Amino acid sequence: MGPVPENYTDFLYWLKNQTENYWSQNPATTANEDKCPQWAYGARWIGMTDEQIDQVQEKYSIIFTPEHREFLKILHTIDRKVKVYEQYGEGEYCEYSFFRNWLEDDEDIRSRLNFVYETISADILNHAFWINSWGKKSDDVAERMKTFDELYEKAPKLVPVMGHRYQVADLSLDERPVFSILGADVVFYGSDFRYYLLSEIREHLNIYHLEYNEEDQTWHSTLNKEYSDIFEYYDKTKIPDTPFWKKFVLFDWTDHTRNVNL
Repeated sequence: MGPVPENYTDFLYWLKNQTENYWSQNPATTANEDKCPQWAYGARWIGMTDEQIDQVQEKYSIIFTPEHREFLKILHTIDRKVKVYEQYGEGEYCEYSFFRNWLEDDEDIRSRLNFVYETISADILNHAFWINSWGKKSDDVAERMKTFDELYEKAPKLVPVMGHRYQVADLSLDERPVFSILGADVVFYGSDFRYYLLSEIREHLNIYHLEYNEEDQTWHSTLNKEYSDIFEYYDKTKIPDTPFWKKFVLFDWTDHTRNVNL
């Protein structure tokens, strides 16, 4: 990992220091540097206590993995909302938590706990999505949903992390990856929580600098050389063998006939 601590707890504190240092740089006055967005200027992380985490688990009937729990204790969320301008219709400013605030975002949390089932079900019902290893695809919609419901009930449980990112939270598994899930479109986001975090907040880690390109006469954000090998690059052959969910990741959307062995 080069300059990034190997120990997971030390790594989380490294993330805290790197991001808060990045957010401390005033984007209005920082010159020739990779600037933080205006909404993040001055942001700080807000950790949770063990008691708060236990209360959240009981409230939502979930279990955080040890690595997610450690993240919540040290980082959790930041002391302000992300503010972005969404250009839909007439356009409007939207606010949401940078990472889910488990102490305040009750409506969003309850929605996200049902989001995966509801959106995959919609793809099965409305777009005829099916994975061949589930068995023969019935012409009867109710039968298809019955089969899916039985498989989903036995699948490793998921816990929302940020937006539509979810960690596989089955403590019986040695590897608990993080996926981005929008209906049946499931994307691999990290083989573990460490690699997921590096991927998710890489632009806030204060590990980039601006370089001027003489050819096109523009500035480009460039990763500092000492951090060139810290990220996990996608390789479908190295995705953890996660029951049920891995088949979604490997689903070939360009040719459904290729999924016979999934």
